[in-house]
Amino acid sequence: MIAPTAPEGTRFDAIVVGAGIAGLVAATDLERRGHRVLVLEHNHQAGGLMSGMWRKGFYFDVGCQSFEDMGIVFPLLEQYGLSDLARFRRARYRVVMPGVDADVESLPQVRDALQRAYPEAADGLGRVFALHQRTSDLVRKLFAPGAPPYVRDERATSLVRWVGSALGVPASNPGALLQRLRDLRTWMLDDFTAWYERELPPSGVRDLLSRCGYTRMNVFVASAFWHLWAHDYWYPEGGLQRLFDAWVERLAARGVAFRFKSTVTALEKRRGRVTAVVTRQGARFEADEVVYTGDYRAAVHRLIGPEHFGRDELDRLERTRHSDALVSAYLGLDVPREELRERLRTSHVFYFPSFGCRTALSDDPAAHGRAFVEVTAHGVGDPTLAPPGRSAVVVQAFTRHDWQDGWRTGLSGDPAREQRPGPRPAAYRALKRAVAGELAGILEGLLPGARGRVVFSDVGAPPSAVRFTRNAFGGTCGFELNWRNFPFANPLAHVQTPLDNLHLAGHFTVWPGAVPTAALSGKIAALRADEALRRSGRGRSRPAAQAPSGAPAPSSTHGEAA
Repeated sequence: MIAPTAPEGTRFDAIVVGAGIAGLVAATDLERRGHRVLVLEHNHQAGGLMSGMWRKGFYFDVGCQSFEDMGIVFPLLEQYGLSDLARFRRARYRVVMPGVDADVESLPQVRDALQRAYPEAADGLGRVFALHQRTSDLVRKLFAPGAPPYVRDERATSLVRWVGSALGVPASNPGALLQRLRDLRTWMLDDFTAWYERELPPSGVRDLLSRCGYTRMNVFVASAFWHLWAHDYWYPEGGLQRLFDAWVERLAARGVAFRFKSTVTALEKRRGRVTAVVTRQGARFEADEVVYTGDYRAAVHRLIGPEHFGRDELDRLERTRHSDALVSAYLGLDVPREELRERLRTSHVFYFPSFGCRTALSDDPAAHGRAFVEVTAHGVGDPTLAPPGRSAVVVQAFTRHDWQDGWRTGLSGDPAREQRPGPRPAAYRALKRAVAGELAGILEGLLPGARGRVVFSDVGAPPSAVRFTRNAFGGTCGFELNWRNFPFANPLAHVQTPLDNLHLAGHFTVWPGAVPTAALSGKIAALRADEALRRSGRGRSRPAAQAPSGAPAPSSTHGEAA
């Protein structure tokens, strides 16, 4: 990766901590407004939970396997003149469960497949998918390209208008307005498990729909996922890491400085402001404004200091649950791409081997052998991701950091308590290998003989995620995907801190925490930092530059794929 580094003693207008999507959006926005920017990243490369790796000629995305646009990501890339960084293709989904094998092309098509397979639950499935369709209609409206607040309309009032549009039903249609109010209550306040159990009769399909998914997510998130699987997951040709490497190179060419393997461990503070950012190596950097995109608990307890927060705020943070973690088996298979495409059909497959699958994980060492999994193989549409005649496959299942005593590391997984990544004992490595074997065994239900065709294997467990991203407990979506669990009053975004020139971004600051909302939080934090720089006259602000004439719009970089 080619990027300019910054010598100690150099002063910047803004420092961005973290080079995931929130950090790169913040850095891009600040640079486009004329500011001198430094990005400090804990890992050896950009990407955060969207990063990837090459092993023995196989490419694997190590966290997110594709991403949603939601009217945010592509408009921001276009706005910043970055639409040409990659060609994006639709990442399509397939669902396989007892009695059902359906590519997810539309909500009516999935509903019909489930009703044919489970006639005893047909009426309930009709009600369930009627609400999913209303969710889909609302998502199309709220997340039309550029429609979310701050994407194009950067005024604070855009948030109020956007939220108000959720009630956008003509007053002349009181029945529709009443239905929307009922839906809003269900979407935001009901737990998906209790809702499915209420809407569907006792059955295997009810068990799967109500027990498999992010723990305690609300109905809106569970319902919106069906829309996103059918219409709005994307993947860049060449892999996510290639996208992020190209993004860093483009920013470097524009003058943004980067320092990788630079973990921020302290903030020097004076009179309620950050005066310098200090790394584990002792390097010290000064800037007028700081955008922090890392773990929220570490920010509170390690960087800002708990003394700057009220007792109620700290207690609420302790009660707030984090989103589920994932365990990922990275498998290089001696399987030609053509054979893999015939077997899997799509980039993503949700595979439920039995009606007994569930997210909840017992402490049984063999618990993952009974999991439902997401199988990802972008190589079915991109031959560059594996050696000729072979294929790269990622098999993921939900898990917890505290399973088997922190995967036999003895660690809590909380960077607020454990400032340095802990050791990786032999017992931890052995447990990871055992789980990888179990996940490969589940894959055999889709790809018979898969275990005997593994030529490369590695595993990412929650301690791995903590080590590379410093996200507490290896969580994948920030805080739990439950509106009532979110610890802040403003879901978009909790930017302000007790320190005047420190602004927060990333998936802990938004609800729900996801790729597009994290990206948007980066812009919101950058807008706040830019406003402070302009107000004080310290920075060199100019209006944000638009995409250069002739830069391709996102639609011209979209294609179709499996």
